Amino acid sequence: MKKEFIIFLSLFLFLAIGMHFSAWVSAPIAHIQALSDSPLGTFHPLYITFLLYLLILIIRGIVIFMKRVLSKS
Repeated sequence: MKKEFIIFLSLFLFLAIGMHFSAWVSAPIAHIQALSDSPLGTFHPLYITFLLYLLILIIRGIVIFMKRVLSKS
């Protein structure tokens, strides 16, 4: 569980800084305060991160499943 939380948090930080690098460098507090005025909603960074995390989780599951299937044969 701790490993998955670290993956989620790392993904969140990577996406937040990657998508809005100039805002984080120039005025990080103002950028956080502007979340409430966002057209995507206040919690959109969490929604986007969660969707990407689910996609990664599904891909990881498929890879693990394929490894098990291929190792049996």
